Amino acid sequence: MPSIVNGLFAGRSGIASHGAAIAVVGDNISNASTIGYKASRAEFEDLMAGETSGRTAVGSGSSLAAVSTVFEQGTFEFTGRPLDLSIDGNGFFVVAKDTQRYYTRAGNFKVDAAGYVVNQNDLAVLGFPSNGSGALEPLNINTIEQSSVATTAVSIAGNLNASDLIMSGPIPDTQANPPVTTYADLNNAASYSTVVDVFDSLGQTHTVTFFFFHTGPNEYTARAYVSNEEVDVNPTVSGYPRLIDATVPANYEKVITFGGGGQRTAPPTAGAPDIQGTINWNNGANPSTLSVNFSPFTQYSANANILSITQDGKGIGAVTDVRISDNGQISALLSNGQSALIGVVGLVNFASPEGLSRIGKNLLAQSTSSGEPIVGRPTSGTFGAVKSGSVELSTVDIASEFVKVITLQRGFQASSRIITTINQLLNEIIQLA
Repeated sequence: MPSIVNGLFAGRSGIASHGAAIAVVGDNISNASTIGYKASRAEFEDLMAGETSGRTAVGSGSSLAAVSTVFEQGTFEFTGRPLDLSIDGNGFFVVAKDTQRYYTRAGNFKVDAAGYVVNQNDLAVLGFPSNGSGALEPLNINTIEQSSVATTAVSIAGNLNASDLIMSGPIPDTQANPPVTTYADLNNAASYSTVVDVFDSLGQTHTVTFFFFHTGPNEYTARAYVSNEEVDVNPTVSGYPRLIDATVPANYEKVITFGGGGQRTAPPTAGAPDIQGTINWNNGANPSTLSVNFSPFTQYSANANILSITQDGKGIGAVTDVRISDNGQISALLSNGQSALIGVVGLVNFASPEGLSRIGKNLLAQSTSSGEPIVGRPTSGTFGAVKSGSVELSTVDIASEFVKVITLQRGFQASSRIITTINQLLNEIIQLA
C-alpha cells in the first residue's frame, strides 16, 4: 500500500534529478564560448519502487535518465585564418595521439614545429596526404610530393590566325654545331610563338619556346626549342635555339591541321600527346620527358593568342601560405609562385553521433552506442563542406538555458517543500501517540 513515506522518497529523488539537470544547464552556459561545443540536454524519467498493480500505484519520483548531446549546426564566425576550419553539414574532424583517435567539431588548428597540422592540444589532424597510402594519416604541410618537382606535361590552348601568310621556304635548321640560327630567325619565319617555364628534376627553371609555323592551308607546324647553353655539351656560345629531341622528328614537332570551320582535325587520341620529347639538360639533372598537348586549339581569322598554359611541375620552394578548399583539399603556396597539393582533410561520421562519449578538451570518443566510424572526404556522400577561415561557434542559447534554470529551480524547490511538508505530517502522527 502506498504511504506518506513514498512522498518523502519522491521529494528526495526530485531534488537529486533537478540538481543534476541544473548542473547540465550550468555546464552549457559555461561553454557558451567554446568552439564547436554542442549543447547538452537533461532527460528525466519517472521511478517506480517495487511491484505495482491496479490503480493505486504511486511513483517514487524522478531520475536523470540521460544527458544527451544535441547535434545541430552551429553558427560560423569568420576569422580569416586559413587553418581555422568549420564543417557545414555532417561529420567530425579526426585527431589522434599515437594510435588513439578522437573526434571533434572544433577546427581551430595550427601547425607545430615539425610542420604537422595539429589541434590546440597538439593532437595530429588526420587526412589523406597526396603521397599517402589512402588511409587516414597525419597531415604535414612541409611534405610535398617530390615526383611533382619536375615538369612532365604541358597543355597549351589558343587560336592561330588563318589569315597569316604561308611560309615560302623550309623551317630554319637549328642543329648546326656551332649554332648559326638565332631566335630572331625563327621569329621571322614563324607566325606566332609562346614560352613556357618548366622545371627539371633538380627544380631549376628552364624556358621552352614554342614556335608555330604556317606551313600550308589550314595547317600549322609547332616545334619546341630550348637554349643551346642548357643542353649542349661544353657550349662555346649561348642564346641559340635547339630543338628538343631533334633526332626523332615525330617527337619534336606536330603538324596541326584544321577544318574549314576553324576547328582542329585529327587530334591525338585521348591521353596521347601532340609532342613528346626528351630534353637532356647539361646541369646534372635527369633528362626531362616532356609531353605537350595543344588543346583546345582553333584557327580563325583573328589575331593569334594563347588562352591558357598549364604545366605540372612545382619546382623547389618554401611553403609561404596554405589554402584549404570546401572539398578539404590543402594546397601549399610556394615561394617560387607555384602551388602543391598536400592532401585532403579527413572527416568521420557515425550511425549514432549521440552515442559518442564526451571526454573533455572538445573531444569525443567512439563507444558501443555510437557505432563504427564512417570515413570520408568533405562534400562527398553525406559529409558536409569544410569552410576555411571560420570556426563553428557553440550551439548554446543562453536565453533558453536561463529559462530552463528557472523551471528546474522551481522543481528543485518544490521537491524540497515536499520533504518539509511530509516531515511536519510525520511529527503530527508522532504527537498522536
